[in-house]
Order: sequence, then C-alpha cells, then structure tokens
Amino acid sequence: MEKVQWKIEGMTCANCALTIHKYLEKEGLSDVKVNAIGGEVSFELNGVHTKEEIAKGIETLGYTVAGESQVPGGRKKFLSTSLERFWFCFPFTVLIMLNMLPGVLMNPWVQLVLCLPVYIVGMGFFGKSAIKSLRNGMPNMNVLIALGATAAFVYSLYGTLIGQAEHYMFYETAAAILTLVFLGNYLEDASLHSTQRALNSLAKSQKVMANMIAYDNEHHEHVFAVDNSQLKVGDLILIKSGEQVPMDCKILWGDSYVNEAIVTGESAAVHKYAKDKLIGGSLLQDGMVKAQVTAVGGDTVLSGIIDLVKQAQGDKPPVQQLADKISAIFVPVVIGIAVVTLGVNWIVLG
Repeated sequence: MEKVQWKIEGMTCANCALTIHKYLEKEGLSDVKVNAIGGEVSFELNGVHTKEEIAKGIETLGYTVAGESQVPGGRKKFLSTSLERFWFCFPFTVLIMLNMLPGVLMNPWVQLVLCLPVYIVGMGFFGKSAIKSLRNGMPNMNVLIALGATAAFVYSLYGTLIGQAEHYMFYETAAAILTLVFLGNYLEDASLHSTQRALNSLAKSQKVMANMIAYDNEHHEHVFAVDNSQLKVGDLILIKSGEQVPMDCKILWGDSYVNEAIVTGESAAVHKYAKDKLIGGSLLQDGMVKAQVTAVGGDTVLSGIIDLVKQAQGDKPPVQQLADKISAIFVPVVIGIAVVTLGVNWIVLG
C-alpha cells in the first residue's frame, strides 16, 4: 500500500486534527497519524480511494492539502486567526457585560447591536465548522458551541422583538461563550506553535558551514568551507573552538570541551578525546579537533530526536484512544439530553 504524507493548511488545533483523523479512519485508511503541531497527516491508501478523492474529502471539512489545491499568492483573510477574532469580539463583549450598570447599555436594542458582530464572527467560524462536521456525520465540539451561542442569541432576540426583553436578556451569554472559546483556541494554538517553533529551531541548528579536509596528490592538507548538507559519511572535517559541530562525527585527533546542551540540556561542557563521538549541533567551547563524519541527514542524532517527537505527536496512547471514542458520542448525547429536557419542560410546565 502507498504511504501518503501531506501538509494540511488550516489545521490549527487538536479538534481540527481529531476531525481529520476521524474522517480518514471513516474512509478505511490505515496507519493514520495526524500531527496538529506540524500540520502534518500521514496514512496508507487502501486501494479503494485515490489521493485526489481523499484530498477533496479533507477540503469538504474546511481544510486544504498543501500542494494539492492551493492557490498561490492568495491574500490572508480578515479575522483568520483565533487571536484576531478574540480581539475583535472582546470590546463588544466587555460593553455587553456592563449591562449590569444603569445606563444606555441596559437597552435591549443596544445589547443586540453590540452582540450581533460577535455572533456573526462566531458563526462564521464555529457555525461553518459545525455544519461541515454534521454534513460529514462527525459532529465536533463546535456544534455545541454554535448551539449554545445561537440558543442564547435567538432567545434574547425573541424577547427583544416581543417587548419583554427584561425576561429574555441573554445577549451577554452568547457573546461571552464565543469570545472565551476564541481565547481558549488562541491559547491552544499558542501552545502548539511554541512546540513547532522549538522543533524548527532544532532543525535549523543542523544547517551550518563545515571545514572539510581534503588532501592533494602530494598529501598536502587543504581545508575549505562547505555546507554541512554536502558532507558524506567518512568525510574528514576540522572543528575549531567556538564552532558548531556540523554533523555527527568521531574525533580522530585533538581534544576539546563540548557543550551538548542542545541534546542533554546540561550547560556544563564535556571533555572529549580522540575516538569519542560528537553530536551534530553541539558547540565546541574550547579546543580544536579533526573528526570523521559518522552520520548525515536523517541518520543523525538530532534528526532522530525530531522524528521521534513528530511520531509521538501522531501516535495516540490508549487513554487518548478511549477519549476519542467517548468524544465521538459526547456531542450526540449532549444534544439528546437537551432535547429530552426541552420536551419534559414543555410537557410539565406547558
């Protein structure tokens, strides 16, 4: 079976990753791994669906497969991030919450005007996501958020229109729900992006220049600078004091003090001698050595760490698998309880 790895645009939260994961499993794909931090998806085709069909299905969920259907040069949409949406809604919500103080803010029509922009922005995000998830038979948490905000808004609007707003004033509830969830989404996004930045920083630390050693026909030594990506296993390199180790290597000559904090977290330098191994990305604090490259590219220690982190993000422990099963029925159960409660109150209270 063909292994597929994609970069997904718009997958910015754990809920997004869960939605895509459920969709891919629903389509019968195997070895599904979804990494919200890196925005990456991997799976094995089952021979029933083509890559184009799966990409189109992901698009119906509201996401885009990079390289498959991107439109180059597209402008960034207005209010495209959780932080932007939060700051847009925040001042309106604060003003609505001040309805407890005497004044014009207690007027239901003023409350409606203040709540309407928040509700429109909220439904533009949560509402669309909820509709798409219901259409695909995979209701997510955005369904409950949209229902809660809509119930409060419509209930308040009804009271305003019939002139009994004092008994139906819940505009602040609708606005608060949407604004606070936007804030929560931003905090979640910030956590994911922080981890992604750490991984990117680790990856960038591997891209340095190296002093490669070569010998001419008369066995004279020559040292010249090359990009470390051009190094191969067995190449000889010279590492001077203050330089970064360009690739995993073994010391052939010399000794030095090496800071391996990038891997171990320990700031104290380690004294390295001939035949000791150096980790690519570590820093030579004192001394000078000649070394032989032992690993390059994806075989280095740092590359292995990055791959393990990404793999761990995509794999799900048993407790998370159980949580996913519960979440699959959580939304329908909550909606069912709400409907039953409404029915009982309607019958009992009239």
